[in-house]
Amino acid sequence: MIRGMFLDVLNQGIAAGYLIVAVILARILLKKAPKSVSCFLWLLVGLRLVMPFSFVSSFSLIPSGAEVRGNLTKIMEQNAAGHKELVPSDMMPSGNTDYIDEELIRAIGNNDNSPESVNRPYVFFSIAAGIWLLGMGVMFLYLLISWFRIARKVRLAVPEELYGIKYYRSEAIDSPFLFGLFRARIYVPYGVEAEDLGYVLKHETIHRQRKDYLAKPIGYLLLTVYWFHPLVWAAYFLLCKDIELACDERVIRELGGEHKKEYALALLSCSVNHGTIAACPVAFGETGVKGRVKNVLSYKKPTFWVVAAAAMVIAIVAVCFMTQKVEAGVAQSGNGSKTVLLTNEAGNSNANTQTVQNVVQNATRNLGGIENIQITDADERNEDATHHYYQPPEYFEGVVQWAKAFCNRDGKTLLELTDENGALREALSDSLNLSWGGDDNNEPYASFGWSSPWPLGGGDELGNCWILSASDKEAVILYYAWVSDPHITVWREELSYTMEDGAFKVTSEHIQFLDGICVAEDFYKAYPDGMIDGSMMDYYAYNQCGESLNDNAKNPDMAQHAYAGLDAPDTAAIKLLNILNNENKVRTDVEYLNEEQTQAVVTFTFMENASTAKVRMIKPYGENSIWLPQTY
Repeated sequence: MIRGMFLDVLNQGIAAGYLIVAVILARILLKKAPKSVSCFLWLLVGLRLVMPFSFVSSFSLIPSGAEVRGNLTKIMEQNAAGHKELVPSDMMPSGNTDYIDEELIRAIGNNDNSPESVNRPYVFFSIAAGIWLLGMGVMFLYLLISWFRIARKVRLAVPEELYGIKYYRSEAIDSPFLFGLFRARIYVPYGVEAEDLGYVLKHETIHRQRKDYLAKPIGYLLLTVYWFHPLVWAAYFLLCKDIELACDERVIRELGGEHKKEYALALLSCSVNHGTIAACPVAFGETGVKGRVKNVLSYKKPTFWVVAAAAMVIAIVAVCFMTQKVEAGVAQSGNGSKTVLLTNEAGNSNANTQTVQNVVQNATRNLGGIENIQITDADERNEDATHHYYQPPEYFEGVVQWAKAFCNRDGKTLLELTDENGALREALSDSLNLSWGGDDNNEPYASFGWSSPWPLGGGDELGNCWILSASDKEAVILYYAWVSDPHITVWREELSYTMEDGAFKVTSEHIQFLDGICVAEDFYKAYPDGMIDGSMMDYYAYNQCGESLNDNAKNPDMAQHAYAGLDAPDTAAIKLLNILNNENKVRTDVEYLNEEQTQAVVTFTFMENASTAKVRMIKPYGENSIWLPQTY
């Protein structure tokens, strides 16, 4: 769970890093613009750091997840000395914007020939996730200590009032500041001169009106989450600087330019190093006073064209750096066949071949595989561009052979693919009813599996399964097992194998029956990235069972208990997606999406660890139709 959270933060941080660099450059271009413009740009950065999704735009200048993973793959290829095959890393469905995922980390590990560990990078990443959590704790503890330390200092402050502004005098502080969350107060030391006090109170009042006393702690909380990211540190310190500059400008704008000199002198007289309270209040005389004085003395009301240019820069930054590029994927052709559409870049044949390999492997979840691979040139005028067509590595062919044999209950092939030491065969005998021996005529036989539920075989085709990932050592396969109502359950198999002299041998196998799901982790194991559409769990458009279920549910001659609950979105989602039917373990919430109540979102809350998952439900066969799941 911690590792998954760290992955999410890492991917968010990579995307936000491009935006931070863009904002830093924009600040330079907007030197003459109001400093409040820079504050707004930092607001965009804050939103990007917390947004759980990305808008897609053709104008985006941020590299897509596929591009970054492709670059990492090329680096792995260069560093993978002694390896015949490069480990595929782009196993995720089309459109996923992640830059780094667990499959890529495992892939990096699989390129590590060290005898000490078969996957040291994966272990190191797990350790890094723990260090990240510890670092967050340290940063948050510092915030609390700083906050309560200041609160203790000002607890005996004496209230006073000037020009209708209430403030508090304290001898325990050495510079004015605004402090508090819900009732922010102005605190002033006794040493502030009378001629400076009016400017101090005006400055802190502007801070309070702008809600800067909230912006700074929120910025620090984001820094707490992204403490490992140097660009987020830079963004936080520049945010603090821009908050003060924007406040100074507004004071001069409201008081008038004739007060520039006196206000600058007040800044100098109250300046003090406040590194110890940098995470808490907004203080009048914080560090950077020299730059602030210079900005105050040179301040002029911005012209219309400066404001217009600033608005244009904000729009460009938002469109180009808060959006994500569309990734390459598998397209559905008009006749129902699957075609891979990719771009072949001249001079980059290895990377392109690898991309084709990754997409083809991901597309094996479609029954019958891919009928056509089409690669188009990045520049059609380039006659030297080379087309590359995918040739699967031997280990992948072995994984496909195993999956076919599994779906077809082909015990003989499974025996041929297992290590002959016997331990794995005995384990398969216990878990999946593998048996072998000689019949009454002394002819060898092998049997495997049981009648129902079972993933239907497809003869020479792959059958009802999805090869989720595959490397030269390990693979993960999802099987879709059918029961008679009709209904589909999901099995997740993890294989380990070796390739010796071209022979594929499975050395270990573990299968998890994902029925009675009661935590989000298992939900996403069964339905990677929450994908329902286009998979065997798509009862409406893919597996052709939706209408049969609907007819059976309405047929009084059928055993009605088998179809109970399909007339409501929450109970139908529980049954069809193999969720544990226990309200003490799994709570469901339904939100209808239209007035006709034919579309809804069901949220599962798994009480065991407070995790959640969502699925979209539709009612496709009329008013009395059953409900069927789709991707949220």
